[in-house]
Amino acid sequence: MSLLTGDTHTPRHYLLVPPEATPNGPLHLGHVGGPFLWSDMIARHLRVRGDLPLVITGSDVYESYVALKAHAEDSTPGEVAARYGQRIQDDLATMRIGVDAFIVPDQQPWREQFEQEVAASIERLTARGAVLTRTERVPHCGASDRWVVGGWLQGRCPECGAGIASYFCEECSAHFLPESVVEPRPLLDEGPLTWREISSLFLRLPDRDLLDTTLVDLGVADRYRATVARFLERDGLTVRLSAPQTWGLPLPAAEPDVPRALFPYAGIFMFARLAGAVHGRLSGTGVNAFDPDSGVTTITTLGVDNVIPTLVSIVGTSLLHGDMKPYDRCLINNFYRLAGRKFSTSARHAIWAADIAASPAIGVDTVRYHLAGADLESGAASFETADFLRTANATLADGLGKRIDAAWSRLPEGPPQAPAPAAADLLESLLAEQSAALDAARVSTRRAVAALDRWCADDAVAHAAEDGAYWWLKGLSLLAFPVMPDLAELLWQRLGGAGEPRAAAFLARTPAHRDRPAPGFGRVSAVDLDACLPDTLRPGADA
Repeated sequence: MSLLTGDTHTPRHYLLVPPEATPNGPLHLGHVGGPFLWSDMIARHLRVRGDLPLVITGSDVYESYVALKAHAEDSTPGEVAARYGQRIQDDLATMRIGVDAFIVPDQQPWREQFEQEVAASIERLTARGAVLTRTERVPHCGASDRWVVGGWLQGRCPECGAGIASYFCEECSAHFLPESVVEPRPLLDEGPLTWREISSLFLRLPDRDLLDTTLVDLGVADRYRATVARFLERDGLTVRLSAPQTWGLPLPAAEPDVPRALFPYAGIFMFARLAGAVHGRLSGTGVNAFDPDSGVTTITTLGVDNVIPTLVSIVGTSLLHGDMKPYDRCLINNFYRLAGRKFSTSARHAIWAADIAASPAIGVDTVRYHLAGADLESGAASFETADFLRTANATLADGLGKRIDAAWSRLPEGPPQAPAPAAADLLESLLAEQSAALDAARVSTRRAVAALDRWCADDAVAHAAEDGAYWWLKGLSLLAFPVMPDLAELLWQRLGGAGEPRAAAFLARTPAHRDRPAPGFGRVSAVDLDACLPDTLRPGADA
């Protein structure tokens, strides 16, 4: 099959669902460098190839951290969710993360659709005997009349001993009941805790062997399957469906003085089903992407902290639903850190997406290229200032940028001659390498970048007879589009192409706009980058 002719490629539908961001603050590079960049790179490569991907995500408005932020800002959860939800959409756009639909569950038109999906899913799961009522012990603060759960509860992880907040541990990905937290304490100094017994809703999970077999079929790594197995062993094949919180989508309460709301991590199952229905409308297929015979490849990208919500609450619940396939791929990335420490919104240890995107000296393409070079599938990575400056200057400004300038000076004045067969063959092989890196059960953005780098370094193509410079630049636009979309689109359009780069249009011999300057990269100084760094990492600070 030749992607460069396009006549043998049948376009396929894809739905990509990166995680719903919690609207309690703007996005930082730790958010962007994992699931959001992954989903965008996959979608862009698929479009280059001639497929039909849609990216649908949204705002996790009912998380307890939204209520926490409202308390800190003397605001309401709804106001906080709306304010930061818009910031998140703006941040995604500044980093060129394409989103085809952004679902906000507490606002119309999405609220009605989400509530209908929640009601329908719970009704179906109840009819199939999957909804259980269990008694649990939950901390309550009488002085503030607050149920100290979610982000309001702190302590240590019952599995690894790390400090935790909420229902899960970011260090080992464990999830647990509030009563399992070691040394529990309230986030706020508002009085002693009283442990009360309440009734909560849980979902009965399918047989653990069936779930594990499904995870094996999805290509989930052994370490994440082990995390799921430990969770199931501790919590007895159940997963939380309701939580005693006032901020959330209300469910029928069993006790008059105990609120009951949809647990946000259970809500991501209904969110996924709503995303599938939205895909059916936007794509024109007319079916939910999660219908067993939809013909749509469904993909979610997630960080290690969302392993249990995704692999248990979504994949496990889909096996109980009876008329729904699970995600076809669950792509898990490790954390991206900043100078060796976890990105932290609360501690202000972050590089904010909006700040670095607004820098007049640092291009978004440079940031994306640097982030994509991290191997987050294999392990954690860290943003280090010296590494970034080396990428910006040695690799891009002084490397690729000068190669682009040199090729631009050799462009033909009219339509180019046909490309050399060897150049077309190399481009086909590198596009195939990007497909193997991005359209797979295990994603490696680093390998996708490596395919781009091989083309960038190939002097034989750029200096070949018969207008090799033209074809090198045009091939560069195809391979760069998933990583550096601004550069790729400018190259493509200044070489006479229309819209976004497409492999099937590569062989069109369109004249280049030689009167326009070659796109490239500016050099970045340490001072330029310092302006985007947190105070603790700026010169003279006690880091």
